[in-house]
Amino acid sequence: MNVFLDALSKKLAEQWLSVLVLPGALWVATAFLAARAGHRRAFDLRMMSDELDRWTENAPSTGVIVFVLLGLLLASAAAGLAATGLGAVAQRLWMARGHRPPGRWLVTWRQKRWRAAEERVVALMSEALRTHPPRGARTPEGDASAERVVSYGPALAEELARRDAIGLEFPGRPTWIGDRWRANSTRIHRAYGLDIAVVWPRLWSVLPETLRADIAAAQASCTAAATCVGWGALYAALGVLWWPGLLLGGTVLIAGVLRSRTSTTTLCLLVESAADLHGPTLAEQLRMSCPGPVTSALGEDMSALFRKDRGPLAG
Repeated sequence: MNVFLDALSKKLAEQWLSVLVLPGALWVATAFLAARAGHRRAFDLRMMSDELDRWTENAPSTGVIVFVLLGLLLASAAAGLAATGLGAVAQRLWMARGHRPPGRWLVTWRQKRWRAAEERVVALMSEALRTHPPRGARTPEGDASAERVVSYGPALAEELARRDAIGLEFPGRPTWIGDRWRANSTRIHRAYGLDIAVVWPRLWSVLPETLRADIAAAQASCTAAATCVGWGALYAALGVLWWPGLLLGGTVLIAGVLRSRTSTTTLCLLVESAADLHGPTLAEQLRMSCPGPVTSALGEDMSALFRKDRGPLAG
């Protein structure tokens, strides 16, 4: 037991150091530079060198050095906690429903884009069907229908990719990440009748360890990407004192958003795969007959069971 606790404490210390302290120390150093340099001397290397020379020439006492290091450690940890908190706020905002402005405006804008992309897809599909000869039908000699169908393939695939980049389903959330999760729930419910938000805790219990580990890693990646967004906001805040902070913060912020989208896609695919592969296993655990894939009726029954729904005549 002592060995286990010792290993656990070492692992927690390593995570605390890598997630909070080291990135926080970099931000604290940047904040100190921003406060000393300001907007006018943003890249004054001589001033920075003079500051270091002044610090080394004064030769502070050991007590002062310890006090400074302790303050740096606490400030770094505080900055790391702030970035983590801002990342959690970003995740909540990404999952917002958008019932009120400006979220509602973003939903409307995304829906217009999706409809326009869908219209282009339908037009290309209609043209492809119109030019495609029916199976077994005779075409005049030299008719290039087949070639015309092939020529429409890449264009149709490109338009489908553009539409899916906006949303796999008709948008209903202000953000892409929120819509990706919504599309995941819609696709699983349409295929199996499962309310994944209700079924997931039970489905998790029947998943193999390898899939659990992959999902946990994807979830950790989502959290880390959101924390990166939090760091971007903190660096951008330094732009009030030091204008390069805006550029640095914007770059980190964009990188965090892109990472969040990638990790969200991976996590959603893993959740959908879990429903595809192990939905029947969960049905068997519930003693529900499921010789093959989960049917919509069976999925609805499972979801109702987990919601603890009462019948229409129940008191």
